[in-house]
Amino acid sequence: MTAQTQDAPAAGVQYSTVLPGDRVVARVRGAVLVVDAPALGATPEAADLAAALDVDGDLAAILRDRGGPSFVVVESTAGSVRALLRGTAGAPEERTLTVAIFASAGAATPEHVLHAGAEFVERVAPVAPGAVVTVTVGPPPPPAPVCGPTALHLLRGAVPGAGAVLWSDESLETTSEGDISTDVFPADAPTNEEPTGVSPLFAATEYDVEVQGPAEPVITGPIIEGRRCAFGHLNSPVAAYCTRCGALVDRRAPLETGPRPPLGLLVADDGTAFVVDDDMVLGRDPAAYVAQRAGRSFDGAGRLLPIVLQDRTGALSRAHLEIRIDGWQLLAVDVGSANGTWVRPPASPQPLRLPPGQPVPLTVGSDIHLGGRILQLQDGVGA
Repeated sequence: MTAQTQDAPAAGVQYSTVLPGDRVVARVRGAVLVVDAPALGATPEAADLAAALDVDGDLAAILRDRGGPSFVVVESTAGSVRALLRGTAGAPEERTLTVAIFASAGAATPEHVLHAGAEFVERVAPVAPGAVVTVTVGPPPPPAPVCGPTALHLLRGAVPGAGAVLWSDESLETTSEGDISTDVFPADAPTNEEPTGVSPLFAATEYDVEVQGPAEPVITGPIIEGRRCAFGHLNSPVAAYCTRCGALVDRRAPLETGPRPPLGLLVADDGTAFVVDDDMVLGRDPAAYVAQRAGRSFDGAGRLLPIVLQDRTGALSRAHLEIRIDGWQLLAVDVGSANGTWVRPPASPQPLRLPPGQPVPLTVGSDIHLGGRILQLQDGVGA
Protein backbone atom coordinates (compact mmCIF):
# COMPACT_ATOMS: atom_id res chain seq x y z
CA MET A 1 0.00 0.00 0.00
CA THR A 2 1.36 3.38 -0.94
CA ALA A 3 1.34 5.88 1.89
CA GLN A 4 -0.85 8.89 1.23
CA THR A 5 -0.74 12.43 2.48
CA GLN A 6 -3.11 12.76 5.40
CA ASP A 7 -6.56 13.94 4.39
CA ALA A 8 -8.18 16.83 6.24
CA PRO A 9 -10.10 15.39 9.17
CA ALA A 10 -13.84 15.20 8.73
CA ALA A 11 -16.00 17.43 10.89
CA GLY A 12 -17.16 15.60 13.99
CA VAL A 13 -14.64 12.76 13.62
CA GLN A 14 -11.12 14.15 13.53
CA TYR A 15 -8.91 11.60 15.28
CA SER A 16 -8.30 7.86 14.94
CA THR A 17 -6.89 6.36 18.15
CA VAL A 18 -5.78 2.71 18.11
CA LEU A 19 -6.76 0.32 20.90
CA PRO A 20 -4.03 -2.07 22.16
CA GLY A 21 -4.08 -5.48 20.51
CA ASP A 22 -2.56 -7.75 17.89
CA ARG A 23 -4.99 -7.42 14.95
CA VAL A 24 -4.46 -5.24 11.85
CA VAL A 25 -5.59 -1.61 12.10
CA ALA A 26 -4.96 0.73 9.17
CA ARG A 27 -5.91 4.19 7.97
CA VAL A 28 -5.80 5.11 4.29
CA ARG A 29 -7.34 8.19 2.66
CA GLY A 30 -9.24 8.87 5.87
CA ALA A 31 -10.91 5.43 5.97
CA VAL A 32 -10.19 3.20 8.98
CA LEU A 33 -9.79 -0.56 8.47
CA VAL A 34 -9.79 -3.27 11.16
CA VAL A 35 -8.96 -6.82 10.04
CA ASP A 36 -9.37 -9.81 12.33
CA ALA A 37 -5.97 -11.23 11.41
CA PRO A 38 -2.59 -11.23 13.22
CA ALA A 39 -0.65 -8.03 12.58
CA LEU A 40 2.74 -9.70 13.06
CA GLY A 41 3.21 -11.85 9.98
CA ALA A 42 -0.08 -10.59 8.54
CA THR A 43 -1.69 -12.67 5.81
CA PRO A 44 -1.54 -11.44 2.20
CA GLU A 45 -5.33 -11.02 2.31
CA ALA A 46 -4.98 -8.47 5.14
CA ALA A 47 -2.42 -6.49 3.15
CA ASP A 48 -4.68 -6.66 0.07
CA LEU A 49 -7.59 -5.25 2.05
CA ALA A 50 -5.46 -2.30 3.15
CA ALA A 51 -4.24 -1.78 -0.42
CA ALA A 52 -7.84 -1.78 -1.67
CA LEU A 53 -8.55 1.38 0.33
CA ASP A 54 -5.95 3.18 -1.77
CA VAL A 55 -7.79 2.50 -5.05
CA ASP A 56 -10.08 5.03 -6.67
CA GLY A 57 -13.70 3.97 -6.85
CA ASP A 58 -16.56 2.99 -4.58
CA LEU A 59 -15.23 0.95 -1.66
CA ALA A 60 -18.41 -1.09 -1.36
CA ALA A 61 -18.01 -2.36 -4.92
CA ILE A 62 -14.30 -3.02 -4.39
CA LEU A 63 -14.73 -4.93 -1.11
CA ARG A 64 -18.09 -6.66 -1.60
CA ASP A 65 -16.78 -9.95 -3.07
CA ARG A 66 -13.48 -10.16 -1.24
CA GLY A 67 -12.69 -13.29 0.74
CA GLY A 68 -10.13 -13.77 3.49
CA PRO A 69 -10.34 -12.65 7.12
CA SER A 70 -13.21 -10.67 8.65
CA PHE A 71 -12.93 -6.89 8.27
CA VAL A 72 -14.60 -3.55 8.94
CA VAL A 73 -14.05 -0.31 7.04
CA VAL A 74 -15.42 2.95 8.46
CA GLU A 75 -15.54 6.26 6.60
CA SER A 76 -16.63 9.46 8.35
CA THR A 77 -17.90 12.62 6.74
CA ALA A 78 -19.60 15.68 8.16
CA GLY A 79 -22.69 14.39 9.93
CA SER A 80 -22.56 10.73 8.91
CA VAL A 81 -20.60 7.51 9.21
CA ARG A 82 -20.41 4.72 6.63
CA ALA A 83 -19.54 1.15 7.65
CA LEU A 84 -18.58 -1.71 5.33
CA LEU A 85 -18.15 -5.02 7.11
CA ARG A 86 -18.03 -8.76 6.73
CA GLY A 87 -17.59 -11.20 9.57
CA THR A 88 -17.73 -14.94 10.15
CA ALA A 89 -20.85 -17.02 10.61
CA GLY A 90 -21.31 -18.18 14.20
CA ALA A 91 -18.40 -16.16 15.61
CA PRO A 92 -18.60 -15.75 19.42
CA GLU A 93 -19.41 -12.27 20.70
CA GLU A 94 -15.90 -11.73 22.09
CA ARG A 95 -14.47 -12.26 18.59
CA THR A 96 -17.13 -10.43 16.54
CA LEU A 97 -16.17 -7.25 14.70
CA THR A 98 -18.39 -4.47 16.01
CA VAL A 99 -19.13 -0.86 15.04
CA ALA A 100 -20.70 1.26 17.78
CA ILE A 101 -21.77 4.91 17.98
CA PHE A 102 -21.52 6.74 21.32
CA ALA A 103 -23.13 10.15 21.90
CA SER A 104 -19.85 11.46 23.34
CA ALA A 105 -16.58 10.30 24.88
CA GLY A 106 -18.24 10.38 28.29
CA ALA A 107 -21.05 8.00 27.33
CA ALA A 108 -20.88 4.66 29.14
CA THR A 109 -22.94 2.73 26.57
CA PRO A 110 -23.39 3.10 22.82
CA GLU A 111 -26.53 4.52 21.24
CA HIS A 112 -26.30 2.15 18.28
CA VAL A 113 -24.38 -1.05 17.51
CA LEU A 114 -23.73 -3.04 14.34
CA HIS A 115 -22.17 -6.53 14.42
CA ALA A 116 -20.38 -8.10 11.45
CA GLY A 117 -22.12 -11.19 10.08
CA ALA A 118 -21.27 -13.74 7.42
CA GLU A 119 -22.65 -11.55 4.61
CA PHE A 120 -21.11 -8.30 3.40
CA VAL A 121 -23.07 -5.32 4.76
CA GLU A 122 -23.00 -1.61 3.96
CA ARG A 123 -24.64 0.81 6.41
CA VAL A 124 -24.76 4.60 6.58
CA ALA A 125 -25.88 6.42 9.73
CA PRO A 126 -26.09 10.11 10.68
CA VAL A 127 -24.02 11.22 13.65
CA ALA A 128 -24.37 14.33 15.79
CA PRO A 129 -21.40 16.63 16.50
CA GLY A 130 -19.26 15.09 19.22
CA ALA A 131 -20.29 11.50 18.49
CA VAL A 132 -17.66 8.79 18.95
CA VAL A 133 -17.43 5.78 16.64
CA THR A 134 -15.63 2.64 17.83
CA VAL A 135 -14.52 -0.27 15.66
CA THR A 136 -13.49 -3.23 17.78
CA VAL A 137 -12.87 -6.95 17.84
CA GLY A 138 -15.37 -7.86 20.52
CA PRO A 139 -17.75 -5.72 22.59
CA PRO A 140 -17.18 -1.94 22.36
CA PRO A 141 -15.48 -0.50 25.47
CA PRO A 142 -16.40 2.98 26.80
CA PRO A 143 -14.33 5.41 24.72
CA ALA A 144 -13.43 7.89 27.49
CA PRO A 145 -10.05 6.30 28.47
CA VAL A 146 -8.62 6.72 24.96
CA CYS A 147 -9.97 10.20 24.17
CA GLY A 148 -8.26 13.33 25.40
CA PRO A 149 -5.40 15.77 24.83
CA THR A 150 -2.68 13.13 25.38
CA ALA A 151 -4.14 10.56 22.97
CA LEU A 152 -2.03 9.25 20.11
CA HIS A 153 -3.54 9.44 16.64
CA LEU A 154 -3.08 7.08 13.71
CA LEU A 155 -2.67 9.34 10.70
CA ARG A 156 -1.94 6.81 7.95
CA GLY A 157 -0.57 3.32 7.41
CA ALA A 158 -1.01 0.14 9.45
CA VAL A 159 -0.31 -0.82 13.07
CA PRO A 160 -1.33 -3.68 15.38
CA GLY A 161 -4.39 -3.08 17.54
CA ALA A 162 -7.71 -4.40 18.80
CA GLY A 163 -9.67 -1.71 17.02
CA ALA A 164 -9.92 2.05 16.62
CA VAL A 165 -11.83 4.95 18.19
CA LEU A 166 -12.87 7.85 15.94
CA TRP A 167 -13.54 11.04 17.88
CA SER A 168 -13.17 14.81 17.84
CA ASP A 169 -12.53 17.65 20.24
CA GLU A 170 -16.30 18.07 20.46
CA SER A 171 -16.52 14.52 21.80
CA LEU A 172 -15.00 15.69 25.07
CA GLU A 173 -17.74 18.26 25.64
CA THR A 174 -20.87 17.45 27.62
CA THR A 175 -23.67 16.50 25.25
CA SER A 176 -27.37 15.94 25.69
CA GLU A 177 -28.83 12.46 25.60
CA GLY A 178 -30.20 10.92 22.44
CA ASP A 179 -28.81 13.23 19.76
CA ILE A 180 -28.43 10.34 17.30
CA SER A 181 -31.58 9.13 15.54
CA THR A 182 -31.41 6.29 13.02
CA ASP A 183 -32.68 2.79 12.54
CA VAL A 184 -29.67 1.82 10.45
CA PHE A 185 -27.60 0.74 13.48
CA PRO A 186 -30.28 -0.75 15.78
CA ALA A 187 -29.08 -1.84 19.20
CA ASP A 188 -27.96 -5.45 19.47
CA ALA A 189 -27.70 -5.63 15.73
CA PRO A 190 2.20 -17.50 21.96
CA THR A 191 5.45 -18.07 19.99
CA ASN A 192 9.22 -18.36 20.68
CA GLU A 193 10.23 -18.43 17.02
CA GLU A 194 12.80 -15.98 15.74
CA PRO A 195 11.11 -13.17 13.78
CA THR A 196 11.84 -13.15 10.05
CA GLY A 197 11.46 -9.40 9.68
CA VAL A 198 8.72 -6.81 9.53
CA SER A 199 5.40 -8.20 8.29
CA PRO A 200 4.53 -7.30 4.67
CA LEU A 201 1.81 -4.98 5.90
CA PHE A 202 4.23 -2.95 8.02
CA ALA A 203 7.05 -3.07 5.48
CA ALA A 204 4.85 -1.62 2.73
CA THR A 205 3.45 1.29 4.72
CA GLU A 206 4.39 3.99 7.14
CA TYR A 207 2.52 5.42 10.09
CA ASP A 208 2.72 8.56 12.11
CA VAL A 209 1.56 9.27 15.62
CA GLU A 210 0.87 12.67 16.99
CA VAL A 211 1.30 13.61 20.63
CA GLN A 212 -0.86 16.40 21.94
CA GLY A 213 0.77 18.41 24.69
CA PRO A 214 2.54 21.65 25.57
CA ALA A 215 4.16 23.36 22.61
CA GLU A 216 7.37 23.92 24.56
CA PRO A 217 8.04 21.19 27.15
CA VAL A 218 10.15 22.02 30.17
CA ILE A 219 13.54 20.34 29.87
CA THR A 220 14.72 18.98 33.21
CA GLY A 221 17.32 16.41 32.15
CA PRO A 222 20.90 16.14 33.43
CA ILE A 223 23.39 18.86 32.51
CA ILE A 224 25.34 17.91 29.42
CA GLU A 225 27.53 19.49 26.73
CA GLY A 226 26.15 20.20 23.28
CA ARG A 227 25.60 22.80 20.60
CA ARG A 228 22.54 24.99 20.20
CA CYS A 229 20.54 25.58 17.05
CA ALA A 230 19.50 29.08 15.94
CA PHE A 231 16.46 28.86 18.23
CA GLY A 232 18.44 27.88 21.31
CA HIS A 233 17.66 24.15 21.49
CA LEU A 234 20.54 22.04 22.82
CA ASN A 235 21.68 19.18 20.58
CA SER A 236 24.40 16.57 20.37
CA PRO A 237 27.83 18.07 19.55
CA VAL A 238 27.83 16.14 16.24
CA ALA A 239 24.25 17.00 15.18
CA ALA A 240 23.89 18.83 11.87
CA TYR A 241 20.22 19.70 12.40
CA CYS A 242 18.13 20.29 15.51
CA THR A 243 16.10 17.23 16.51
CA ARG A 244 13.39 19.48 17.98
CA CYS A 245 12.81 22.12 15.31
CA GLY A 246 14.96 21.06 12.33
CA ALA A 247 17.05 24.24 12.30
CA LEU A 248 20.69 24.11 11.26
CA VAL A 249 23.24 23.47 14.02
CA ASP A 250 26.58 25.19 13.47
CA ARG A 251 29.15 22.54 14.41
CA ARG A 252 31.83 25.25 14.48
CA ALA A 253 30.06 26.95 17.39
CA PRO A 254 31.54 26.50 20.87
CA LEU A 255 30.13 23.79 23.13
CA GLU A 256 27.61 24.86 25.75
CA THR A 257 26.14 23.11 28.75
CA GLY A 258 22.46 22.74 29.58
CA PRO A 259 19.74 20.24 30.50
CA ARG A 260 19.67 17.30 28.10
CA PRO A 261 16.38 17.20 26.13
CA PRO A 262 14.47 13.97 25.49
CA LEU A 263 16.24 11.83 22.90
CA GLY A 264 13.15 10.63 21.05
CA LEU A 265 9.92 8.68 21.28
CA LEU A 266 9.70 4.91 21.72
CA VAL A 267 6.47 4.13 19.86
CA ALA A 268 4.80 0.75 20.43
CA ASP A 269 2.83 -1.18 17.83
CA ASP A 270 -0.47 -0.18 19.49
CA GLY A 271 0.33 3.54 19.08
CA THR A 272 1.43 4.06 22.68
CA ALA A 273 4.50 6.31 22.91
CA PHE A 274 7.09 6.71 25.66
CA VAL A 275 9.32 9.79 25.86
CA VAL A 276 12.95 8.71 26.17
CA ASP A 277 14.42 11.06 28.76
CA ASP A 278 15.45 8.49 31.39
CA ASP A 279 16.70 4.91 31.38
CA MET A 280 13.82 2.45 31.12
CA VAL A 281 13.26 -1.30 31.34
CA LEU A 282 10.49 -2.92 29.31
CA GLY A 283 8.67 -6.14 30.08
CA ARG A 284 5.39 -7.61 31.23
CA ASP A 285 6.19 -6.88 34.92
CA PRO A 286 9.54 -5.07 35.37
CA ALA A 287 8.83 -3.72 38.89
CA ALA A 288 11.08 -6.26 40.67
CA TYR A 289 13.98 -5.52 38.30
CA VAL A 290 13.63 -1.79 38.95
CA ALA A 291 13.47 -2.40 42.72
CA GLN A 292 16.73 -4.38 42.60
CA ARG A 293 18.37 -1.33 41.03
CA ALA A 294 16.70 0.99 43.56
CA GLY A 295 15.07 2.79 40.66
CA ARG A 296 18.39 4.19 39.46
CA SER A 297 19.80 4.36 35.94
CA PHE A 298 22.80 2.26 34.96
CA ASP A 299 25.26 5.08 35.73
CA GLY A 300 23.44 5.92 38.97
CA ALA A 301 22.90 9.53 37.95
CA GLY A 302 19.28 9.26 36.80
CA ARG A 303 16.09 7.24 37.11
CA LEU A 304 15.20 3.77 35.82
CA LEU A 305 11.57 3.71 34.72
CA PRO A 306 9.48 0.51 34.48
CA ILE A 307 7.53 0.22 31.21
CA VAL A 308 4.81 -2.45 31.29
CA LEU A 309 3.86 -4.02 27.95
CA GLN A 310 0.97 -6.42 27.38
CA ASP A 311 1.79 -9.46 25.24
CA ARG A 312 -0.74 -12.17 24.38
CA THR A 313 1.92 -14.49 22.96
CA GLY A 314 3.46 -15.21 26.37
CA ALA A 315 6.94 -14.67 24.93
CA LEU A 316 7.68 -11.44 26.82
CA SER A 317 9.80 -11.73 29.97
CA ARG A 318 9.02 -9.87 33.20
CA ALA A 319 12.10 -7.71 32.59
CA HIS A 320 13.02 -8.05 28.92
CA LEU A 321 14.87 -5.01 27.52
CA GLU A 322 16.65 -2.03 29.02
CA ILE A 323 17.06 1.28 27.18
CA ARG A 324 20.05 3.19 28.56
CA ILE A 325 21.16 6.76 27.92
CA ASP A 326 24.91 7.30 27.68
CA GLY A 327 25.54 10.98 26.99
CA TRP A 328 23.66 11.58 23.74
CA GLN A 329 23.66 7.89 22.77
CA LEU A 330 20.83 5.41 23.35
CA LEU A 331 21.79 1.80 24.08
CA ALA A 332 19.58 -1.31 23.93
CA VAL A 333 20.40 -4.13 26.37
CA ASP A 334 18.64 -7.50 26.52
CA VAL A 335 18.60 -8.16 30.27
CA GLY A 336 18.50 -11.96 30.01
CA SER A 337 15.07 -12.44 28.42
CA ALA A 338 13.89 -15.99 27.81
CA ASN A 339 13.10 -15.50 24.12
CA GLY A 340 15.55 -12.81 23.02
CA THR A 341 15.34 -9.32 21.54
CA TRP A 342 15.85 -8.36 17.90
CA VAL A 343 16.65 -4.89 16.54
CA ARG A 344 16.23 -3.91 12.90
CA PRO A 345 18.22 -0.73 12.09
CA PRO A 346 16.69 1.48 9.37
CA ALA A 347 19.03 0.20 6.63
CA SER A 348 18.83 -3.49 7.60
CA PRO A 349 16.38 -5.85 5.83
CA GLN A 350 16.24 -8.25 8.79
CA PRO A 351 16.25 -7.91 12.60
CA LEU A 352 19.50 -8.72 14.38
CA ARG A 353 19.45 -10.53 17.73
CA LEU A 354 20.95 -8.64 20.67
CA PRO A 355 23.67 -10.48 22.61
CA PRO A 356 22.29 -10.88 26.17
CA GLY A 357 23.70 -8.31 28.58
CA GLN A 358 25.67 -6.39 25.94
CA PRO A 359 24.74 -2.74 25.18
CA VAL A 360 24.10 -2.12 21.48
CA PRO A 361 23.72 1.43 20.04
CA LEU A 362 20.14 2.24 19.06
CA THR A 363 19.55 4.65 16.18
CA VAL A 364 16.44 6.61 15.26
CA GLY A 365 14.19 4.57 12.97
CA SER A 366 15.16 1.21 14.48
CA ASP A 367 12.44 -1.40 15.02
CA ILE A 368 12.68 -3.44 18.23
CA HIS A 369 11.11 -6.91 18.43
CA LEU A 370 10.54 -8.30 21.93
CA GLY A 371 8.12 -11.10 22.65
CA GLY A 372 5.14 -10.54 20.40
CA ARG A 373 5.55 -6.75 20.36
CA ILE A 374 7.29 -4.30 18.03
CA LEU A 375 8.44 -0.81 19.00
CA GLN A 376 10.15 1.89 16.96
CA LEU A 377 12.48 4.66 18.06
CA GLN A 378 11.26 7.89 16.49
CA ASP A 379 12.83 11.34 16.44
CA GLY A 380 11.43 14.58 17.78
CA VAL A 381 9.61 15.28 21.05
CA GLY A 382 7.86 18.66 21.01
CA ALA A 383 9.13 21.71 19.20
